[in-house]
Amino acid sequence: MQFIKATPKDLPAIMEIIDDAKALLKANGIDQWQKGYPNEQVLGDDIANDDLYLVQEEDEIVAVFALIFGEDPNYKVIEKGNWLTDFPYSAIHRVAVKKDKLGRGVMGRIFEVSEQMTREKGLKSLRIDTHPDNQSMQRALTKAGYQYCGHVFMGNGDLRFAYEKPLT
Repeated sequence: MQFIKATPKDLPAIMEIIDDAKALLKANGIDQWQKGYPNEQVLGDDIANDDLYLVQEEDEIVAVFALIFGEDPNYKVIEKGNWLTDFPYSAIHRVAVKKDKLGRGVMGRIFEVSEQMTREKGLKSLRIDTHPDNQSMQRALTKAGYQYCGHVFMGNGDLRFAYEKPLT
């Protein structure tokens, strides 16, 4: 697997993976990503900010994720719990794996590479959030060593479960 920065020319392939993820979430009765987010504008902004990465296998894009170095405004307030650390951190967002590549360890590699890149930037923690009903992501996070920390709320008020993994 190769991890590369996304470019504007990758946007159609990225949107195909994102749209498939939205359909899968909907089919599983999960309200996550059902209100137009993430869209081409959000992902285009990620590309412009150098925050969007692709996972490739033999020239095929099999996954996409944003890794943002520094504070996330949605993580300033946490309820029904606490962050594990007050370390400088990066945050993983907008993770999607191509539907025919699910269950093949791609998510685990995304976590590993994100942790490596975070360490290389001198940051000591990684944070991520997911929808309360997205149990498959919650299992993947727990398997990768992330710990549930509490509730955070997105800019639109949507509740998310927050996780953190200190990288010490």
